[in-house]
This record gives sequence, structure tokens and C-alpha cells, in this order.
Amino acid sequence: MTDKTLKIILGIIAVNLTIQTVKDVGLFPTAYAQNGIQKVQICNDIGNWCATVFPDISASGEELPSRRLWVGP
Repeated sequence: MTDKTLKIILGIIAVNLTIQTVKDVGLFPTAYAQNGIQKVQICNDIGNWCATVFPDISASGEELPSRRLWVGP
């Protein structure tokens, strides 16, 4: 084994050990998903009026799955 090959192998081992150590120390926080539905309301900056979502109604009177967003005072 040549000196150059030995340096490359030791360098790879050093990089892997560094990555494992950084991962175990917790420098990067773990993200967790939230359960359920997150509801969001879109309002103006004062908060005195908010966007309203109206259901789409078919000609027969049944509610369609799409939603229309109406934004106004």
C-alpha cells in the first residue's frame, strides 16, 4: 500500500467520523411533522377583514369539491 493510498483511506475514515459526530451532537434540530389539519385564515394586516371561501354549487344544487376564494371588505 502506497503512502498516497493510505492518506486517502485515512481521510475517508476521518470525514465519516466527523459526520457521525456532528450528527450525534445535535447541531441540526430534528423536524417533526404535525398531526391533523392546520387551518389558516388570510386577513389584512389590521385584521378587520379576512378572505372567505365559498363552496361551488352545481346546477343540481350539490356542492362541488373545488373552492372559490373571494377577497374583499
